[in-house]
Amino acid sequence: MAESIVGHFVEKLADYTIAAISRQFKYMFRYNTNIQNLRSEVQDLENKRDDVQSSVDGAKRNALVINSEVVAWLKKVDDLKKEADDVLNSTTNSEMRCLYFRCPNLRTRYLLSRNATKKTTAIVELQQKGKFDEVGRRAPLKLSSFHGSEALKTRISTKEDIIKALEDKDISIVGVCGLPGVGKTTMAKEVMTEVKGGLFDEVAMVVVSKDVDIIRIQDKLADMLSLKIDEKTNEIARAARLAERLTQDNKKRILLLLDDVWTDINLETLGIPSLNRPEGLKILLTSRFEYVCKRMGAQRSIEVGLLPREEAFAVFQDVAEISKISSITTELKAKAEQVADECKGLPLALVIAGKTLRDSELRVWRNALNQLRNSQHDDVVYSSIELSYNYLKSDEHRSLLLLCSLFPEDESIPIESLVRYARGLGLFKYTETLLDTRDRTYAISDNLKSCHLLLSGYREEEVKLHDVIRDFCLSIASKGEHRYLVKHDIRTEWPEHDDHESYGAISLTFQRRILLPSRLQYGNLKFLRVRCFSRGRKIDITGEFFYYMQELRVIDFSGFQIRSPIRLPLGLQTLCLNDCILEIEMSSFGSLKKLEILTFLDSSLPVDFPRDKMAELSNLRLLDLRFKKGPCLLPPGFLFGMKKLEDLYLGRCLYPRYEEKEHIIEELSSLKDLNTLQIITDDSRVLLQLLQGCSEKLEKLERFQIYKSGIDPSYRFHRDFRRDLKLENIDQNMLLEPRIKSLMRRSDKLSLSNVIGWNNPVIELVEDGFINLKSLELHRLDSEYLIDAAGSISSGMFGNLESLALENMHYLKAIHNGNLPRMEHVTRGVSEPALFYNLKQIIVYDCAKIKRLFSESVAKCMVNIQSLYLWSCRSLEEVISMDTQENEITEPLSFPKLKEVLLDDLSRFISFRSPPNAVGLRRTLLNQVELPEMKRLEISNLGSIEKMLSMETPFGSPNRLRSMRAGICDNVVNIAQSNSIKLLQNLETLAVKGCMALNVIFDFEGLNVNKDYEEEISILGQLKSLDLLAADYLVHITRMVPKGIRVFQNLKHLDIESCSRLKYLFPASMINLFVALETVCVCFCGEIEEIFGIEEEEDVVKEGTASNIVFHELRRIELIGLPRFNMFCSHNYKFVLPSLDILRIEDCPMMTKFCSGQINAPKLKEVQIGDDEFIDISNFFN
Repeated sequence: MAESIVGHFVEKLADYTIAAISRQFKYMFRYNTNIQNLRSEVQDLENKRDDVQSSVDGAKRNALVINSEVVAWLKKVDDLKKEADDVLNSTTNSEMRCLYFRCPNLRTRYLLSRNATKKTTAIVELQQKGKFDEVGRRAPLKLSSFHGSEALKTRISTKEDIIKALEDKDISIVGVCGLPGVGKTTMAKEVMTEVKGGLFDEVAMVVVSKDVDIIRIQDKLADMLSLKIDEKTNEIARAARLAERLTQDNKKRILLLLDDVWTDINLETLGIPSLNRPEGLKILLTSRFEYVCKRMGAQRSIEVGLLPREEAFAVFQDVAEISKISSITTELKAKAEQVADECKGLPLALVIAGKTLRDSELRVWRNALNQLRNSQHDDVVYSSIELSYNYLKSDEHRSLLLLCSLFPEDESIPIESLVRYARGLGLFKYTETLLDTRDRTYAISDNLKSCHLLLSGYREEEVKLHDVIRDFCLSIASKGEHRYLVKHDIRTEWPEHDDHESYGAISLTFQRRILLPSRLQYGNLKFLRVRCFSRGRKIDITGEFFYYMQELRVIDFSGFQIRSPIRLPLGLQTLCLNDCILEIEMSSFGSLKKLEILTFLDSSLPVDFPRDKMAELSNLRLLDLRFKKGPCLLPPGFLFGMKKLEDLYLGRCLYPRYEEKEHIIEELSSLKDLNTLQIITDDSRVLLQLLQGCSEKLEKLERFQIYKSGIDPSYRFHRDFRRDLKLENIDQNMLLEPRIKSLMRRSDKLSLSNVIGWNNPVIELVEDGFINLKSLELHRLDSEYLIDAAGSISSGMFGNLESLALENMHYLKAIHNGNLPRMEHVTRGVSEPALFYNLKQIIVYDCAKIKRLFSESVAKCMVNIQSLYLWSCRSLEEVISMDTQENEITEPLSFPKLKEVLLDDLSRFISFRSPPNAVGLRRTLLNQVELPEMKRLEISNLGSIEKMLSMETPFGSPNRLRSMRAGICDNVVNIAQSNSIKLLQNLETLAVKGCMALNVIFDFEGLNVNKDYEEEISILGQLKSLDLLAADYLVHITRMVPKGIRVFQNLKHLDIESCSRLKYLFPASMINLFVALETVCVCFCGEIEEIFGIEEEEDVVKEGTASNIVFHELRRIELIGLPRFNMFCSHNYKFVLPSLDILRIEDCPMMTKFCSGQINAPKLKEVQIGDDEFIDISNFFN
């Protein structure tokens, strides 16, 4: 028994020993195989890691939190890959010298083979663990305001629905409806931002509002579309001009947003043509009412609903900053949830209530909840607005908010207008000067914006009122002692109403010329604002109009034609006569002894303008003489009587002969309280005299606009400014004048043009480095640099600069010279921002000698740059230059906010940033830079660029790029190749024109693909439009597309013209990928024989292409000027084209049939073979 057990044990031991010995020998004998297996698995692991990392990057872009297991897996991959690389790198030491030969080092090979086997097993196991259903999860909802709807699940879904509707070829009008305050406009704006540059080439927005003003809507659309419409044309002619603009380019896709539509309107009346080409022009409209959307012809109406409770409280919690309360109690949090519940999921109500209660104590929360629950308003939004209104700091805040409601709905309100109205009405206590009133107005406006009762306007110093808040304010004003009368779409006559005495403020807008009635009895009226928007026509007014309005304090008339003398109320304090034609004798103005504000902006004054009587207005604090026509010369003594004057706008009053205006300078120096001054002159002597005689005044100015510049008679003055200085056609002596330098130091906007004799660095003009400057424009200066490191360097120089424009600087070599102090990052505690830290826009035009813009160290500070426009700089080689030329590995330079890049006519441009020792490397445009937010890239006439993207382009850099256009780049050989194609995952539009050396658009050779991945990988999946023109050497659009890759599945428009070497567009094996194709246009390509052609080895994609080919969306095919074209596809497929209704074939002599197989096109009735020549479809297909 024992012997059998021992025997059995010995037998097993022998088997084990033999197996172990055999395994050790296998390590040596299978050395090459094991090393090759490891190398192969490492490659597969890299592919897998790239796929997971791509998913991670996508998740991060969607604000997802990456799962910890994914992060850990990526870390293990990096560690294991490093270990595997060590094994593979050691293979070079696996041989040793034996006499005259090299022979294997058996011990080394044994160890390497064994390690390779173990690493291979570990890699296979790690790959198996790398299969994640999802790589991230949505973070807890966090919003700075309800505008951040992209983080809310319900809003994401709604936005996707709207975009899908806009993508639908059969839909031309999409409606967005929902309750007031639910976020319709916000949603529509987000959609427009999303589709601009991709799905649509142009987008334009106009607010329609309750009072439909055709002229205003047309003007706004024209502005958005960069169309100039003659002011004198009527509505019909204006509509025709707009319609022509919207249809002039059949290939351009335009989206118009009509916001806040209350009733159905005739689109053709506005100038919007018939939408019979839905892929070219589409309408997105918002309305409170779904039936309005339907009446407007919306084929799809999508509701923006209330927020569910979880999302609503997330918004409220963020706005009210509850999470920042260090010692929040359970009771306070419960009250916060109850207040949020009372807002019923309406974003506007949530934001207003949340901002009102921010930093409040528990008793305030309890009181607010009680008010909301017991509000007399049934409307939830009104209740929240009422709560915020009641909690405003003072009656002054409430009065200014109500004042804003006098403006038309959605109008962008200049704060300066509010200043003038508030001053005239005496809204504020303890504001002795106009400057006090201005400061108080700005402070209250900022506070109202922080409460979300006011919004930011279209321009920096403007505000807006949400239409719902405006309605609330008007409802409040209608109940007061002195009610408001507000109407802004009057087409006939003065509105009828009862109880004239009760009105305290009237604001009216007329659309037609009328004669204002006389002796209207408004005994308590204090504010009157009347405007006429009828182009070429003015409102007439009688002399007795104001007879029973003696309490008036503010009058603002715009668009009036005053022909007869008028008697103005003697208590008037603000009088604005802007854009008026004054044809009357105005001597009565001298009797307005209480008048503080008088403006004539863009008006026409009579030749006998009573300047001597105007001088009697001793109480004036603001005088605006920026009239369009009138006597420029001010008589001696005109300003001496206006001792209280604070704001003076002289317009063209300094344009007469020098001898006739010396007295004006003297009188200016007598104005002790002056803090705002606007002048424009083309006479250097006047400017010098002003500087010498008013130096102390200029130092104290809070606001100024001083132009030494020529202007033409049609020049329209900028209504608002801060500190604006423009110097044109001067010599360096004037530039170095100390008082000029003082103005430059204080300016926030500076423009210098044609300064004779100045060639020093611009920074030397001001000792402290322009620390206040926000906008700098330089034209025709002889400076070689803006900054020279050899000179004095201020720590805050250009630290607040936001916009930089350099034009016709023919001697400029670079922005700065030499190595500036290294400024890697802006750190906490630094009081002054770093150089160019706030720079948002750069424009450089026609600077012939500039080679580089910035050094690496300076560029690292430019983290806020958003747009870069460079053109006609023939010597420019790169944007960023390396600080050193050492042979070192450089980190990619990141511009995290750069969205738009336009490069044109840069014949020597090599790269955005060249790597060190780049000699011999292909010149790649986007090299060594990370541009994670770039959405638009346009290049043209870049003669030295050979590649757009390369393997050296940082992964994920331009992965948000949506629109790319390249023209006349003679050395570019491809747009993207290998793994760099993955960077274009969000590209929607690609247009390439006149690139003569272009051989292939997308070269897939070398692309890493995970062979074990079960599903096909989508690449270029968002590309919707491909436009290729005049690429003479183009042989392939795609090349070497690997098996397992899907491309172009969303391509809709394919336009190929004058590509003389293309034999076909795509290999026939790709034909099933083009499921979204809508239009195909191929013109003047001399060698092309087919659209989907005979495959060459390098084009093979996959096997098993179906015999039935269905193009569901294809509706238009144009084939023109193709002398060798045979057919659409020579493979024996059956083509099903259910939507095809346009087939145009011209000058294709070799084409005798459409395809080799059958074709089913039920909508196609005839084939166009000339401009006006058609043949029956049966004759062609048979």
